[in-house]
Amino acid sequence: MGKNQAIAGFVMSIVGIVFAILSGWLSIIALPISIVGLVLAVIGGKKLRAAGQPSGLATAGLVLGIIAVVFSAIAFFTCGICIICAASSTAAAESAISSLF
Repeated sequence: MGKNQAIAGFVMSIVGIVFAILSGWLSIIALPISIVGLVLAVIGGKKLRAAGQPSGLATAGLVLGIIAVVFSAIAFFTCGICIICAASSTAAAESAISSLF
Protein backbone atom coordinates (compact mmCIF):
# COMPACT_ATOMS: atom_id res chain seq x y z
CA MET A 1 0.00 0.00 0.00
CA GLY A 2 2.86 2.41 0.76
CA LYS A 3 4.34 1.99 -2.71
CA ASN A 4 1.05 2.97 -4.35
CA GLN A 5 0.80 6.07 -2.18
CA ALA A 6 4.39 7.03 -3.00
CA ILE A 7 3.69 6.67 -6.73
CA ALA A 8 0.46 8.68 -6.43
CA GLY A 9 2.28 11.41 -4.49
CA PHE A 10 5.03 11.53 -7.10
CA VAL A 11 2.58 11.79 -10.01
CA MET A 12 0.36 14.37 -8.31
CA SER A 13 3.39 16.49 -7.46
CA ILE A 14 4.45 16.49 -11.11
CA VAL A 15 0.92 17.43 -12.19
CA GLY A 16 0.91 20.23 -9.60
CA ILE A 17 4.17 21.63 -10.99
CA VAL A 18 2.88 21.50 -14.57
CA PHE A 19 -0.39 23.23 -13.63
CA ALA A 20 1.48 25.89 -11.64
CA ILE A 21 3.82 26.62 -14.54
CA LEU A 22 0.91 26.90 -16.97
CA SER A 23 -0.56 29.35 -14.46
CA GLY A 24 -3.81 31.18 -15.14
CA TRP A 25 -6.92 29.44 -13.89
CA LEU A 26 -5.04 26.15 -13.54
CA SER A 27 -3.21 27.57 -10.53
CA ILE A 28 -6.48 27.30 -8.60
CA ILE A 29 -6.40 23.56 -9.20
CA ALA A 30 -2.61 23.24 -8.78
CA LEU A 31 -2.47 24.18 -5.10
CA PRO A 32 -4.79 21.44 -3.76
CA ILE A 33 -3.27 18.85 -6.10
CA SER A 34 0.22 19.78 -4.88
CA ILE A 35 -0.78 19.55 -1.24
CA VAL A 36 -2.40 16.14 -1.73
CA GLY A 37 0.69 14.93 -3.62
CA LEU A 38 2.93 16.10 -0.79
CA VAL A 39 0.82 14.36 1.85
CA LEU A 40 0.66 11.10 -0.13
CA ALA A 41 4.43 11.11 -0.61
CA VAL A 42 5.00 11.57 3.13
CA ILE A 43 2.55 8.83 4.09
CA GLY A 44 3.88 6.44 1.43
CA GLY A 45 7.47 7.10 2.52
CA LYS A 46 6.67 6.36 6.17
CA LYS A 47 4.96 3.09 5.24
CA LEU A 48 7.81 2.03 2.95
CA ARG A 49 10.47 2.78 5.57
CA ALA A 50 8.45 0.91 8.21
CA ALA A 51 8.30 -2.12 5.89
CA GLY A 52 12.04 -1.92 5.20
CA GLN A 53 11.54 -1.24 1.50
CA PRO A 54 13.40 1.40 -0.53
CA SER A 55 11.68 4.77 -0.39
CA GLY A 56 13.45 6.66 -3.18
CA LEU A 57 10.27 7.34 -5.14
CA ALA A 58 8.58 8.68 -2.02
CA THR A 59 11.55 10.97 -1.39
CA ALA A 60 11.41 12.22 -4.97
CA GLY A 61 7.66 12.79 -4.57
CA LEU A 62 8.33 14.69 -1.34
CA VAL A 63 10.88 17.01 -2.96
CA LEU A 64 8.68 17.57 -6.01
CA GLY A 65 5.68 18.09 -3.73
CA ILE A 66 7.46 20.85 -1.85
CA ILE A 67 8.48 22.50 -5.12
CA ALA A 68 4.93 22.11 -6.46
CA VAL A 69 3.38 23.71 -3.37
CA VAL A 70 5.75 26.67 -3.57
CA PHE A 71 5.23 27.19 -7.32
CA SER A 72 1.47 26.77 -7.15
CA ALA A 73 1.13 29.07 -4.13
CA ILE A 74 3.12 31.78 -5.92
CA ALA A 75 1.04 31.33 -9.10
CA PHE A 76 -2.22 31.25 -7.13
CA PHE A 77 -1.54 34.47 -5.25
CA THR A 78 -0.02 36.40 -8.15
CA CYS A 79 -2.92 35.47 -10.43
CA GLY A 80 -5.31 36.49 -7.67
CA ILE A 81 -3.61 39.86 -7.37
CA CYS A 82 -3.76 40.33 -11.15
CA ILE A 83 -7.47 39.55 -11.19
CA ILE A 84 -8.14 42.02 -8.36
CA CYS A 85 -6.13 44.74 -10.12
CA ALA A 86 -7.89 44.13 -13.42
CA ALA A 87 -11.30 44.27 -11.76
CA SER A 88 -10.52 47.51 -9.94
CA SER A 89 -9.10 49.17 -13.05
CA THR A 90 -12.17 48.15 -15.02
CA ALA A 91 -14.43 49.62 -12.35
CA ALA A 92 -12.39 52.84 -12.28
CA ALA A 93 -12.47 53.13 -16.07
CA GLU A 94 -16.23 52.56 -16.14
CA SER A 95 -16.84 55.25 -13.53
CA ALA A 96 -14.55 57.69 -15.38
CA ILE A 97 -16.38 57.05 -18.66
CA SER A 98 -19.81 57.39 -17.05
CA SER A 99 -18.80 60.72 -15.47
CA LEU A 100 -17.98 62.08 -18.92
CA PHE A 101 -21.46 61.45 -20.27
